[in-house]
Amino acid sequence: MNTAQKVAKESTITFTGLVYGNVNRFLYTALLARWVGVEYLGVYSLANSIILIAEVLAKMGLEVGVMRFVSRLDPKLDKDKMRKVICASLKATTTFSLLIMVILILSSGWLAKDVFKESQLLQFVIIAFSITLPFNALTNVSAFATQGLKFMKYKVLTTQFIKPTILFGIMALSYWFLSKKMTIMLPFAVTGITGCVLMLIMLKKLTGIRIGNVLSAQFDKELLKFSYPLMFVTVLQTLMHWMDILMLGYFTDSTIVGLYHPAVRTAGLLQALLLSLASIYSPLLSQMHSKGETEKMSDLYKLVSRWLFTFAFPFALVLLLLPTKVMLVFGPAYISSALVLVILTAATFSQSILGAAGPILSMSGYIHLSLWNSLGAFLLNVVLNILLIPRFGIYGAAWATLISLVASGLARVIEVRIILKLSFWNKGFLKPLLAGIISASALWILKPYIMPFHTLITLMLAGLISLSFFVSVLWLLKFEPDDRDFLKGLGILIKAIKR
Repeated sequence: MNTAQKVAKESTITFTGLVYGNVNRFLYTALLARWVGVEYLGVYSLANSIILIAEVLAKMGLEVGVMRFVSRLDPKLDKDKMRKVICASLKATTTFSLLIMVILILSSGWLAKDVFKESQLLQFVIIAFSITLPFNALTNVSAFATQGLKFMKYKVLTTQFIKPTILFGIMALSYWFLSKKMTIMLPFAVTGITGCVLMLIMLKKLTGIRIGNVLSAQFDKELLKFSYPLMFVTVLQTLMHWMDILMLGYFTDSTIVGLYHPAVRTAGLLQALLLSLASIYSPLLSQMHSKGETEKMSDLYKLVSRWLFTFAFPFALVLLLLPTKVMLVFGPAYISSALVLVILTAATFSQSILGAAGPILSMSGYIHLSLWNSLGAFLLNVVLNILLIPRFGIYGAAWATLISLVASGLARVIEVRIILKLSFWNKGFLKPLLAGIISASALWILKPYIMPFHTLITLMLAGLISLSFFVSVLWLLKFEPDDRDFLKGLGILIKAIKR
């Protein structure tokens, strides 16, 4: 397989999992919103934000570090070294995550009552989520270790198929047989523990690593030295991702957070594209950079950027042109968040277009520059939230996110251009751009005819219109050679599945 075919095969595995996982989580959020109500959904969202930030601290950037170190080793020639790196990362993750868990449990009362001024329910949810912190951190680092070997199926199977399915199932059972409180607490805990056990079993199958190997492993100073700056990068990125939720909770209340959360979850579906391509894109970049293959890096950068733009466009059109219908999926109470969805969709769409520049900097060794980028974006986001939320509420939080993501994306694109002399733009972007304009026009003209139908039927028709016009225009304009390689990569994947 050439690079395009390899990217197609592995990213399609990831994308399939992300589609299933994100649709599952979308339905989870939609049902949770209807079943437990706006206030309980807000409590869940605040606790979830806190625990995800804590999880980043627990991982210490080791997920990216282990992926980069493993991707540069030969699985056959460097097997022992590879096992030592993975074991060291798992031991460090266990140590840090247990420490963070204890701190979070002890501070849960202060966070709930003094910071967010919420009821004791938020404290209980934070404690329940904290117990799963070491399990989630180990799952993530183990998954990235398998990704470093350029195999996506283990990570995708656990994180995007099994965990979301269990999450959805336990949520339904908790609501039917237990209580609303257990519905927002129990699924997260059960899913975290189960996912960790399964991921470690898969890692053992792939590498032969056992629990005893992890316990006896030595801390890898070189790995930690590379990883801890990435922790700050990821912390800042995660904080920026959830800062609107946290600051809404601080300036307003859990009900407002509950209205905002479904829009964030829906717009975030676009990130599945970036994550799926980045899953194989990052280790390939690391490998190319270690060999000094700058021209190949440039070609891959352009290819992934164009595919991100192409795949995101049709889906973004539905969210941008029919936001009221989309929010109605969560219930009539959430229709007021339609404009928030439009703003956040614009934010995630821009992130998809410009997002391929970020992995280039980190995989090329510019870790401290990535840290400064993330710090700048985070500070900008905090300032904007402080200025806009008190005046405009949830709309201010959405605008703060849009401005911050566009600014940080453009900064990374410019830095990659200046430092590495790489540009994401080529004339191949013109075809999907034209296809997108025609698709948007068609959907806008046909919108009045499909709006009277049931919400789900309207959205299905809108998606069909957007996608059919988009693909038809691309077909008439003729696909690029790399696009045909993408289809060949899918063919290779299909043949592998049939075996």
